[in-house]
Amino acid sequence: MARRITTISLDDTSAEQAKQVGNLSAFVRQQLQEHASQIRRQPVDYHNAMHQGVGKCHPHRALDGYCSICWPFGQPTKNEWHDWVRRYVNAPGGNKPEAPRQLPDRRHFTNTDEIAQEESSETIPNNLGIIRKFWRWLF
Repeated sequence: MARRITTISLDDTSAEQAKQVGNLSAFVRQQLQEHASQIRRQPVDYHNAMHQGVGKCHPHRALDGYCSICWPFGQPTKNEWHDWVRRYVNAPGGNKPEAPRQLPDRRHFTNTDEIAQEESSETIPNNLGIIRKFWRWLF
């Protein structure tokens, strides 16, 4: 693998932290790879890596995230994807298997508390006024 030398500028605080990291080049490479992996796990709402043979987006091929249209329950594992493609290709004409639904839901939410609050505030209270109760009793 070819390596390229690059220069980064650090402020005083970052320079002190870099001294404690040890091998700064290895640390930066690892952080960049983790960042790219995190981006690939983000859902996008368009087909970005369509696999023409199976009619679904490849969940691990795109650099900008996996397609949430093809994979609404989150990104399948590489083993699930490869097993499903193998079964799809080897299946007879009309008996194609469905794409794996990832249950439990594998989507990564960073704001789960906000989502729960939003969903709980959308519930309709069961408090009916006396006129409405009488109206329902009447009809």
